[in-house]
Amino acid sequence: MRRALPAILFAAASLLGGSARAQDATDTMASKRAETLDGLVRIVGAQAGIVLYCRKLYTVDDAVSDGLSRTARRALETAMGGRRAATAIAAEGRRVAEEIAAVGADRWCADQRDILNTDDVQVFLD
Repeated sequence: MRRALPAILFAAASLLGGSARAQDATDTMASKRAETLDGLVRIVGAQAGIVLYCRKLYTVDDAVSDGLSRTARRALETAMGGRRAATAIAAEGRRVAEEIAAVGADRWCADQRDILNTDDVQVFLD
């Protein structure tokens, strides 16, 4: 299916007047896919940081946090393969740990709480 979609886009674009449109559509799709995968990796990293650092400061809904992380991991493994997903998640874990070390757990957790409360995701119960 991954190979068929660009081919279909290429054929449709050539009917509309050129391969440049097909390349633009393919580039846009690739960019959106990369952005989605990056977002999923960040979800897993954020939930790991929340579990490791924020429980000391706030009450965390483990079911919601675990559900977010598990769902994002499954999607990443499906899209990237298990090994690439694990590598991306490990790198994000290191990035989150460095960020928490730089700004402090109190501030990082407060920021996560504000972000998640804004998005109506109740990971934090208080």
